[in-house]
Amino acid sequence: MRWNHRIKMFTAIFSLVAVLTACGGGAKEATTKEPTQDAGTVATATNSSDTSTTDSSAADTNAEDFADTPSTSDTTGASSEEGKIGVDSTLEELKQQYADKLGYIRVPLNDHPVRRVSEEGSKNINIANYSDAVVIMNTGIPIHSDSQRLIDDAFPFFTTVQAPEVSYVSWEEATNLERAMVKTLFISRQALLLTEDAMKNKDYTSQSFTDSMEFFKNAAEFDSMAPVAQHTYDITLTKLYDKARESWAKLAAIDPEQDEAAFAEKYTEARTEANNVMGLLNILLSTNEEERLEQTYGK
Repeated sequence: MRWNHRIKMFTAIFSLVAVLTACGGGAKEATTKEPTQDAGTVATATNSSDTSTTDSSAADTNAEDFADTPSTSDTTGASSEEGKIGVDSTLEELKQQYADKLGYIRVPLNDHPVRRVSEEGSKNINIANYSDAVVIMNTGIPIHSDSQRLIDDAFPFFTTVQAPEVSYVSWEEATNLERAMVKTLFISRQALLLTEDAMKNKDYTSQSFTDSMEFFKNAAEFDSMAPVAQHTYDITLTKLYDKARESWAKLAAIDPEQDEAAFAEKYTEARTEANNVMGLLNILLSTNEEERLEQTYGK
């Protein structure tokens, strides 16, 4: 299913009682570590065995005004040729035109962020998203509002709110994928809390619950494309995000009024997978990520 219609986004900040484990020192350049997938490994919204504790009942579940996603006519991110996904580019062209001082290729959303990338001497073509948002593959349109307000709310939430004693990179230093995860996971966490509220009240007819399930369905679609990995740790972050997306799809596929027990089970799974990727995101945004990764996940 493709998002040709407008969708809604949750923009309210929820209070959180959590402190993730932190330690000093470290460098950003390091080998990839594959974190364990135990439910209690790293959490930002549920209880963890040894890293954080969160009381979800303390969260404010009243969402503010919804923000609309741009419609197809509001963007120029669609392919310039009918039926072709992405705009043809070479890696060298992208580096020359869009690379920042850190070497990250950052293509604006209004300049065809989905590219068909070829390398000199190779016949292989890779379709990749070079923006800093999760977009629809066929159009380059973000799956959610990409407002500055969302960034202003979400970036502090995944950094200083979680572990205020830790030093973090700036928004300008974060990778495209890290930025996209800040936006998407902020919305997904709120959707999970709104879903939990619906379960407690046994009310599955509210607009907030409907919007939450719609977000999960669309985020899990095949043509929902996260930014391409441009840093070693981006690869691990992508793997955990994909697991979260799979759990969201399973959750949204169940009608809670028909099978409440099955829905509750899938909700727990979805929340656990979201917690894992949220916890990793907090670590990756810190300046001592290597040491924190080793302490949290082991060598």
